[in-house]
Amino acid sequence: MTKRSIFTNSIIATCLLLGTVGCAGSDSNSETGEDTASVEDETLEDVAAIDEPVEISVIIGQTSGSAVAYQATLGSKVQFKILNPDADDEFHLHGYELTAAATAGQEAMIEFTADQLGSFDLESHVTGDWILTLVVEE
Repeated sequence: MTKRSIFTNSIIATCLLLGTVGCAGSDSNSETGEDTASVEDETLEDVAAIDEPVEISVIIGQTSGSAVAYQATLGSKVQFKILNPDADDEFHLHGYELTAAATAGQEAMIEFTADQLGSFDLESHVTGDWILTLVVEE
């Protein structure tokens, strides 16, 4: 599955908006006096449809650690898939106060809407290790 970063989605949205503005000036509706706002509104809805959930997959000991950080936009859906291949574990996302437990080799999942701004640490309650940081921005 292809995952787009928030930065990539922002670039796509900007290009779509710029394309709409450029097209609005040469729109044949402008000669007839029709409102071109409906064209812009449709494009903004299309941009919103591009926003995909932030999917973050982590394997403990391979793609985890205090230097690992991910970004999400306020209001976006976030899904953590966390796997500890070697031991039973329990994961906790500080600030959102969400937890998930998994047995060794099985994936734990935490899903939520990023409705708080700031930095939030995901840690193991078993080892106390810092798994990653989620940064939620506007």
